[in-house]
Amino acid sequence: MFEAVPPGPPVREIEWYTAEVPVTSQEQREREAALGRALAQVLVRVTGSVDAAADPVVQRALRNAEALLRASEYREVIEPGAAVPVPRQQLAASFDPEAVDALAIAAGLPLWQGVRPQPLLWLAIDDGGGVGPRLVAAPQVNVVRPLAQRGLERGLRLLLPAGNAVEQAAAARIWALDAAALAPLSARYAAPVQLLGRMGRAGAGWSAEWVLVEGGVERRRWRFEDGNPQRVIASGVDPMADALAAAAAIRLPAGKPETLVATVDGLRSTEDWLVLAAYLQTLPVLRDHEVLEASPDGLLRLRLDLAVDRARFEALLASGGVLAVEPGAADAAPHYRLRQ
Repeated sequence: MFEAVPPGPPVREIEWYTAEVPVTSQEQREREAALGRALAQVLVRVTGSVDAAADPVVQRALRNAEALLRASEYREVIEPGAAVPVPRQQLAASFDPEAVDALAIAAGLPLWQGVRPQPLLWLAIDDGGGVGPRLVAAPQVNVVRPLAQRGLERGLRLLLPAGNAVEQAAAARIWALDAAALAPLSARYAAPVQLLGRMGRAGAGWSAEWVLVEGGVERRRWRFEDGNPQRVIASGVDPMADALAAAAAIRLPAGKPETLVATVDGLRSTEDWLVLAAYLQTLPVLRDHEVLEASPDGLLRLRLDLAVDRARFEALLASGGVLAVEPGAADAAPHYRLRQ
């Protein structure tokens, strides 16, 4: 959840295409529901949008998330910090990055581009005990676990300072949310993004104030108050993720829905037709289809009622392994081939 030093920039951040969700059994019905929840988490990370799963195209995909699945396994985990260790079962699901990106594009959702920053967290907490604000550093990682977990859900992995004497002495500057005073300390971690926060008592509950700084410039400031300290700690993530994603995300419009009359060749047997029929059922952007003509030489004419335009539909086909898009003029009737 937290790392002491930032890693080198990856070519592609494949980790955001894997999610783990709790399950109570390995029954097929629960597996299908769990895969839908896992895919929803992945789409939030990939798009930067917490509302990604509400899109109608995505909703159809969530009901058949297995079609985008690359690998999955059940794992037994122990809840961190639990007084009595209780094993819990989780389903870890890894989805095909190309297929997920194509789904997001087909739905007209943004894609969070580029290497994700690893924000450096400067957090001071005053619990009202009279000691004053204290720095939360790497040795106190359990204190900010709710923030770290929410960060992973939004596609961000945060850094914690080591907590040396100089950093501990800067607790008052953190409490003042003084990014300029902390700049020399932040430079040590080569983290261009910093999240400054202070958390303290507020009546019977807790409150936190946060400042997001990028490249030495304040990007956003917000406040959160709640009776649950875990929710207050986690409140540092969502506005930060929203701001960072908005700056780096690109949105490729889904275009207007189209109805296509397409030909499909390569169907040599009943089994080929069953493969094609099953695949068409998995396509979330395909609202309906109808067989218009089937010839003995394995050529099929279909009417395809799309929720998106042809370009987005064919981008989704290109990410799969069932139908290949045959090259041709953009205004020509679409022609697809069943992969063997």
